[in-house]
Amino acid sequence: MIEKTEICEVNSKEDAEPRERMEATLRKLQILKDRISELRAHCEELQRSGAANQSVALRCEECGRPIESGQEVEAKNFGEKTRHYHKACFRKLWLR
Repeated sequence: MIEKTEICEVNSKEDAEPRERMEATLRKLQILKDRISELRAHCEELQRSGAANQSVALRCEECGRPIESGQEVEAKNFGEKTRHYHKACFRKLWLR
């Protein structure tokens, strides 16, 4: 996934030409951009796998049945855990 790359550093001595320093800086920048792209893709992959695992674990606090993706409502109060409800179950609670 991640390829090792070799970075040639040019010392900032007076003998190094500004053009060489600029080229070395641009190479470093490109390597960093590539690394960021790889990390972003990896994070998105982890988020997708985490979302798939989380949606299986959600159960409605009111009826106890599993909640499908897109049908959940989260309720948070200070000092309490986050509660999950079906939209319909939450609507019934709210109208009580």
